[in-house]
Amino acid sequence: MASMYERPGYRTLLGRIRGKVREYVRKQLELPRQEIQEIVQANLRALMWFGIALAFATAALIALTVLVIALFALFLPLWAAALLVLLLFVAGAALTGFRGYKKLDLRGPTRSINSLKETVRWAKARLLGRSAS
Repeated sequence: MASMYERPGYRTLLGRIRGKVREYVRKQLELPRQEIQEIVQANLRALMWFGIALAFATAALIALTVLVIALFALFLPLWAAALLVLLLFVAGAALTGFRGYKKLDLRGPTRSINSLKETVRWAKARLLGRSAS
């Protein structure tokens, strides 16, 4: 009968270490995924503004088509109206595109990178017997 105060064997200890290492690696791999997901969520609003800019750009192309047709068909002030609409749509596309660009959050998973660097420093210190600094 085994006593409750017996020390576990090497196989048990190695199994526990292996389990802990697997759990640690899984969590380290999960952290960048979560951080990238946060970045993507933050950039969805910028994507919306880029979509609006695309709509204005499409409208500008339609207005340009109308302008070209009006210039070739008639030499009347119709072209001036088409040119005005073209300029308004280009200005709208530029404004919304610039607003979307300003809302972008372009960065990498810095928390994960820093965490990995810290882990490597700690592991080197533990394995090589040096201070962690």
